[in-house]
Amino acid sequence: MNVFVEPTGRRIEPFGDAAGDTPVNNRPLSVWLDEAIAGAGLTRIDAPTPPCLILPDTLFTTAGALRAFVDGAAGRDAVLVLKQSRFGVQTTPVQPGVVACEAGWRFEAIRVVSAAGAAPVDVVVDPDEKVIEFPAPAFFQDAGPMQIGLAKHPVMTVHHWVHVLWVNQLIGGLEIRNTPTWRFVLRGLWAVLRARSLNKWRVLGKLNRIGKGCDIHPTAVVEGSTLGPGCVIGPYARVMFSTLGEGVQVMPVAQVELCVLGDRAVVAEQSFLRFCVLYPEAVASQYLMQQCVLGRRAITTGGAFTMDLNFDQDIRVQLDGALHSTGSRFLGSAFGHRCRVGTGFWMASGRMVPNDYFLVRDPARVLSKLPPGLADQGPLVASDGVLRPVKAPS
Repeated sequence: MNVFVEPTGRRIEPFGDAAGDTPVNNRPLSVWLDEAIAGAGLTRIDAPTPPCLILPDTLFTTAGALRAFVDGAAGRDAVLVLKQSRFGVQTTPVQPGVVACEAGWRFEAIRVVSAAGAAPVDVVVDPDEKVIEFPAPAFFQDAGPMQIGLAKHPVMTVHHWVHVLWVNQLIGGLEIRNTPTWRFVLRGLWAVLRARSLNKWRVLGKLNRIGKGCDIHPTAVVEGSTLGPGCVIGPYARVMFSTLGEGVQVMPVAQVELCVLGDRAVVAEQSFLRFCVLYPEAVASQYLMQQCVLGRRAITTGGAFTMDLNFDQDIRVQLDGALHSTGSRFLGSAFGHRCRVGTGFWMASGRMVPNDYFLVRDPARVLSKLPPGLADQGPLVASDGVLRPVKAPS
């Protein structure tokens, strides 16, 4: 069958990039879509000429999912419905044109158009997920353990910075689900032989993919990660289950867990990143950053804090001028390309800083004038940037 990729004109806020340019594991979304189309045996065409499959340029999926939809349509007019699943619960919020239905979620932009022009039928596509559970504090959810659906055949569209975060987070599970068991076994046995141990931490350290010219300090810990060429991992740093692009620097005592870092990104000393995505040349200097996206050449400094948790309700984000629930109480913020964030900032969860913004602390709260002769005046306090005795009038 022929396939037409429909331009949506979607620009991902706050970055302003076309959806197809979204980095997914350090490769453009458009490349992933082209590979899925080719893998499904479909032929791409330049105009929507029936009969054909129509896909939005915001789509992230696999060849298996496309093949299942085309086969299910069987030449009829059809619309894709993602089967009810934990994966769907996680990834369908904040997606225009995705409508909940009895069987799951109807993706109105993914459709087969035949020459007959009949009313479209729903074709349900199973993401073939494996649900894993792990304990989590009660305030992350209402009750029970946290559940994550690892999909073998994901279907999701990318419209917002939260989708940039989510699509990069599902890549690890996608690789696990699509790797044959025998290959996992062989890779594990080879790691055991190289580690000369059955200790899980020693074995995990042998499951890395290390590019040419990487400089990893002997005291650094790298576990289950992929490092591009020329990465530098400093003393006592730790990189765990993450993907690093070319020339990334993780400075001394920094920690990176379950992140995707673009080419030449920098994680400053003693910073801790978890579940984050950094575009190329971004610099993360916060003490703790979770569930955040940093644009190209964006810089956050130490003493800036991004709040990432709501206790009483799901975090909402803005899209197309309206607020949408993310279905999650755990979410950080997005920082646009080239934005700079100074010390002393507290960012509420779910916010996005536009491109090129420069945020600094209120000068009135920064001590800048220290008058002489106050040594015998007792305790001193800053007021409107000026140091004065506590007992003196402001």
